[in-house]
This record gives sequence, structure tokens and C-alpha cells, in this order.
Amino acid sequence: MKREFFDVHHISFDVWLTLIRSSPQFKKERDRLVKEFFSLPQPVEEISTHFRQWDIRFTAINEITGKNLDAEEMIAIILSGLDHDLKNIDPEVLADYFQKQEKLFFAYHPVLIEPQLEERFKELTERGINLSILSNTGFIKGDLLRRLLDLLKIGPYFKFQLYSDEICYSKPSHEAFSEVHRQVNNHRATEKNNILHIGDNKNADVFGADRAGMQSALINSNTISLLSLNIYKEKVST
Repeated sequence: MKREFFDVHHISFDVWLTLIRSSPQFKKERDRLVKEFFSLPQPVEEISTHFRQWDIRFTAINEITGKNLDAEEMIAIILSGLDHDLKNIDPEVLADYFQKQEKLFFAYHPVLIEPQLEERFKELTERGINLSILSNTGFIKGDLLRRLLDLLKIGPYFKFQLYSDEICYSKPSHEAFSEVHRQVNNHRATEKNNILHIGDNKNADVFGADRAGMQSALINSNTISLLSLNIYKEKVST
């Protein structure tokens, strides 16, 4: 069943599991890198489990507080939980680690969930609907996601991109969605109810957008596709 949205002048998109999906190989290689770089004694499988458990917790914390834990903070917490001596870590060591993680990220980079996205974005922008990004980040920072979206050839379609590690607010906070509205109005005066936010997380995306007075669409790569949404810039008379 197709969902229809009317009087939409601007669309804000989540990124992960909305536009892109990660490479399964990346996390495996990332966990091996963590073991080798920090000389951890635990087997890779234990490190992977530890990462998954904390990733869920970090996501919940950011959504509850509306703030954003830095990637460096999260790595330090994970290492502490693996009994690594944090006294041996300084900002230069973390910077070196994240440079190596960046190389892995692009070696095993995420892909578009739907290959036709570029064509869909072109069609929407030609109809006068502006597009942007509002995404929570974790271990992968906003700077890398910008470069990735350019690599996937969809970056140029967005008027602006907002990431929680840069604006210091996470969805579903009112502050995050207020920043969307503010940035939208820098390009064209737009009422909140003329903004549609699309994402895969009912709490972060739908609740956050609804509370901010925007329209919202929940999609799922397995059931509800972005391409299945009918979006109209003007109200359709019957």
C-alpha cells in the first residue's frame, strides 16, 4: 500500500537504514583493527559482542538525552569495559585509530538501499522540493558520511546535511528538528507542516518529527520503500 503526503516543500532524510546499509565486512574488520591497534587480549568474537551491546546502549542514551556522545568517548568506554588501561591512550592515539578506521570504512563502504535513489532525488528536486539530511551518528562521524554520500552520487542533491556529532543534538530532540527548520528557512521560507522527515526509527524519526510539527514517514527496507511514497508539493484537489 502506497502512502501519500501532500503540500510537501522540503524533505529531511535519516541516513542509516533509510538511504544506506552498512557492509557486513566493515564491522568485522573494524573489530579486528581494535584488537590489533590496542593490543587487546580478548578474541575478536568477544570484542564484537562488546561493541554490539554498547552500540545499542549508546543509541538509547543519545535518544533519551537528546545529546550526542562523541565517538572518542564511546571508544574509551568500550576499551574500559575490555579492561584496557586508559592511561595509555591520549588524543593523538585516538586520532591515529580513527584515521585507520576511516580507511576501513571506505574500503568496505555502505551502499544505497535502493539503487534508484539518485533518479528519485532528481525527480523530487525538479519538482521544486528541497532535500536535506538529519542523522544521528555513532562511531562514523558526519564528515565521513558527507564524503560517502558524494561517493554514492547523492550528496549534491541535499541543500544541507545535519549530523548529531556536529550540531551536538540527537533525534528525537526538539533542538535537532528545530535546527532543520532553521536551516530550511535559510534557503526558502517554509512552514513546519510543509516539511516531511523520513526515517526508519519510530522514536527518533517519527516521534521527533511529529512533536516538532512536521510530517513524518516511517520506512523499512524490508516492507516500506522510499520509492513507494507518493509525495506532492501542492494539495491535490478531489
